[in-house]
Amino acid sequence: MDTEHDDLPETQRRRGAGPFAWLLALALLALAVAGGWWWWAHQATPDDAGPDLSPEALDARLLEAEQGAASLRRNQQSLEQRLGDTQARTSLLREEVLGLGQRAAILEDNLREVSSQAAEGAEALRLDEVELLLGLAQARLSVSGDIDGAVRSLVLAQQALAAMTDPQFISLRQTLAQEIAALRALPADPRDLAAGELDALESTLPRLSSRAPGAPPAAGAGDSRWQRILDAIVQVRPSSSQDLISPADRATGEATLALELALARTALERRDQAAFRASLQRIDQWLQRLYADDALLRERRERLQALADQPLAPALPDAGAALQQLRDLRRGRDASP
Repeated sequence: MDTEHDDLPETQRRRGAGPFAWLLALALLALAVAGGWWWWAHQATPDDAGPDLSPEALDARLLEAEQGAASLRRNQQSLEQRLGDTQARTSLLREEVLGLGQRAAILEDNLREVSSQAAEGAEALRLDEVELLLGLAQARLSVSGDIDGAVRSLVLAQQALAAMTDPQFISLRQTLAQEIAALRALPADPRDLAAGELDALESTLPRLSSRAPGAPPAAGAGDSRWQRILDAIVQVRPSSSQDLISPADRATGEATLALELALARTALERRDQAAFRASLQRIDQWLQRLYADDALLRERRERLQALADQPLAPALPDAGAALQQLRDLRRGRDASP
């Protein structure tokens, strides 16, 4: 009985402690929830918490903004400086490129000028050569009447002028060709004919009959044998002051005749008409004194007389037109800018 009475209060004690335990558990749970909320509230992110509008936070943010703006200004200034340096380098490079272009243009102008001067120098030299040859041809014609030499000089001038393709020289080439054709169309030079006559006379002298004593007379075609024997025994010669009897006088006369022939050739080379005729007259006189009057001598004397009547200078055409035209052309080119 005592045991039963001892168990009943224990059971009753357990039933009376049940509500209190549940209240304590609820209080602890509420406390835990409140602590968790408090912890969550204090551990939230700034975005969730919202901007901090405190003066210290605003001052800090303003300071950060000013520092950022200063950094941006520094970056902008650095970029502007770099841009200015780049523009300066670009301007310098542009000026250098322009300078190189100007130098290249100057070099091209100099090269063009040098080539032009070289071409003008070569052309001027060729024109000097042509003028010299034309002047030489004119001198040959006017001084000595050398037609062949003048033609050779004109042909050389024509060849030198043919290399010049400038149209302004066409008229000059035509004038030069006309002068060459006119000189080539001239008859033979009278001086050459006269020189041939003097050579023929000199070659004929040994065949002329001499007037010296003891010289055999000229044999005629109709002379008989007795006539030749008689002429060998008896010599008939005129007695006059022109007869050269002494062998020494005859040698002197033959030397004088040879000298007169040389003087005639000299006058012929100079185309001295008066001196040439005077020499032919003296030659004729010495022929009469040195040689017998026969058919061959008379024929030689007649040819000498005809030779004295012939002019020594050929009838030259109007020469020098090409030379004058060339000089006028060069003066016009020098006068033009």
